[in-house]
Amino acid sequence: MGSEMEPLLLACSYFRRRKFQLCADLCTQMLEKSPYDQAAWILKARALTEMVYVDEIDIDQEGIAEMILDENAIAQVPRPGTSLKLPGTNQTGGPSQAVRPITQAGRPITGFLRPSTQSGRPGDSCRWAFTTASFLTIWGCVASMPSSMI
Repeated sequence: MGSEMEPLLLACSYFRRRKFQLCADLCTQMLEKSPYDQAAWILKARALTEMVYVDEIDIDQEGIAEMILDENAIAQVPRPGTSLKLPGTNQTGGPSQAVRPITQAGRPITGFLRPSTQSGRPGDSCRWAFTTASFLTIWGCVASMPSSMI
């Protein structure tokens, strides 16, 4: 029965049944008789392509351990201090250590009075110090006050 079928239909049947080598051989015989048969060329090309087609399942023999212990895994939480949230807050919601209150002169308040930061008048820095809540600044101001002001 196979020899009674038209060669192109038989080649298509081989292709559908995944007998690619038989399909390509039959197409080669047809092309020897008529080299301009486009259907035979296309069917032969598809059969040869399917013969060398590499299935992903054959290559990817990755075990469960390789899938779980992936070295390129993305962290679930950001590293501390690298969040893209507001720049003045940290994870707990309070002000970060990078944003400190500053004096009128632009220097950070550390709790210690520096002689170079005092203005020309002795009372101005003390008046400013009393408005802040830092005990050490007030103590430093009182200690540096002239006795006539106490």
